[in-house]
Amino acid sequence: MATAGISAGVQANDWYLGAGAGYAHYEDIDRLAPNADEDAEAVAMFGGYNFNQYFGTELGFNYFGGDADTRALNLSAIGRLPLSQNVSVFGELGALGWDTSAGAGDEGVSPLAGLGLGYRVSDLVDVQARYRRIEDMGDNVNNGFETDVNNVMLELVLHPNRGTPAPAPVAPVAPQPQPEVTYETRTVTADGSIYFAFDKSDLSAESRATLDEVASFAQQNPDYQIELAGYADRLGSAEYNRRLSERRAMAAKDYLVQRGVAAQNIQTAWYGSELAEGVTEAERQRDRRVDAKAQATIQVEIIE
Repeated sequence: MATAGISAGVQANDWYLGAGAGYAHYEDIDRLAPNADEDAEAVAMFGGYNFNQYFGTELGFNYFGGDADTRALNLSAIGRLPLSQNVSVFGELGALGWDTSAGAGDEGVSPLAGLGLGYRVSDLVDVQARYRRIEDMGDNVNNGFETDVNNVMLELVLHPNRGTPAPAPVAPVAPQPQPEVTYETRTVTADGSIYFAFDKSDLSAESRATLDEVASFAQQNPDYQIELAGYADRLGSAEYNRRLSERRAMAAKDYLVQRGVAAQNIQTAWYGSELAEGVTEAERQRDRRVDAKAQATIQVEIIE
C-alpha cells in the first residue's frame, strides 16, 4: 500500500516521491484456498501532490506477494492533520486497480481506506507508518480467489521542493518627503511707561517692575534696542521741564544698566513739556512719564 506521507510542516504546492516495504495479511484466503499463505511481503512506490497542509492526492504502484501475487495501482485523496511542528496524522480514501496471478488470474478495482502517522525528519525527508484496508480483492467466481487485504507499511518520502518558507518580502517604505523649512525675520517689541511724582525723577516700585519686564525682554532677545523718552507736565519753565525729563530718562537707563542691559543698546531722549497735554491733575500725571520701547529681530522657522 502507498499513502501520502505528510509532516506537520507540509507546505502548499508540495510534491513528493516515496517508497516503502511491509507486509500484507489476506483475510479468509485459506477458507477459499486451504493451502494459501495468509501473510506475504508488500512493497510500494508512489508520488503525490499537496494542495495545502490539509489536502492532497496520490498515485502509487503496489505489489502484494505470496499466494496473492498481485500488482496494483491506487489513486487516492489524502486528508491530514498536523499535530506538532514535525508530526501529523493522515487518512486516505481511494480506489485500487489490481491484477492478480492467483488461481486462474483476474483483475478488477477495489475500494481502499487508510490511516497513517508521519514524522518530518528534515525539509527533504519524511518517514511514516501506515495501515490500509482493501476490500474484495479477487473474484471467487472467476478464479477461486477472493480476500480483504490488511496492509501495514513503513515508508520513506522525499520532498524535493519543500523547505522553510521564506519570509514574505517587506515592501520598501518610500522615504517621506521632509518638510521644507524656511526662515523669516520678524520684529518683536515690548512697550511700557513709567510715571513720576510732581517734580520728581525717583523710580517707584511700580516703575521698577515695568523696567524689569523690559530688562527680561532684552535677556531673551540678544539682538535688541531700547528707546527711552522722558516727559514733564506744563507746570514750570520749559528749560526746567526739559532737564527734569532728562533726569527721568537717565534714571530709567541707569536702572536698566544695573539689571544687565548694555548701555550701548539704550537710546535716550527727553522732550520736557513740549508734548504735554494735561490740564487737570490726573491729566498732568500722565505727562510726567518715561516711555520705554524695546525692539528685537528674530528668525522664525516657517514649515511648508
